[in-house]
Amino acid sequence: MSEQDQDFNSFQEHLERIFKDLENGVFLTEDEIGDLRYACGLPSPVRKNPVLKAVFDDYSTIFGEKQ
Repeated sequence: MSEQDQDFNSFQEHLERIFKDLENGVFLTEDEIGDLRYACGLPSPVRKNPVLKAVFDDYSTIFGEKQ
């Protein structure tokens, strides 16, 4: 198995975990959302506004952390 195949399989498993989290009602992290966007061929959102970034980071910390 080539390295590219291993990377693909690893990313596929990562996406499956993300979808299981979504099905179970777990909030996603910003990185997981970026991975989903990448898998769909969409660009990652760039949060240039520091206030909005802080709000999203706080929201992710409070509600999105897996415990």
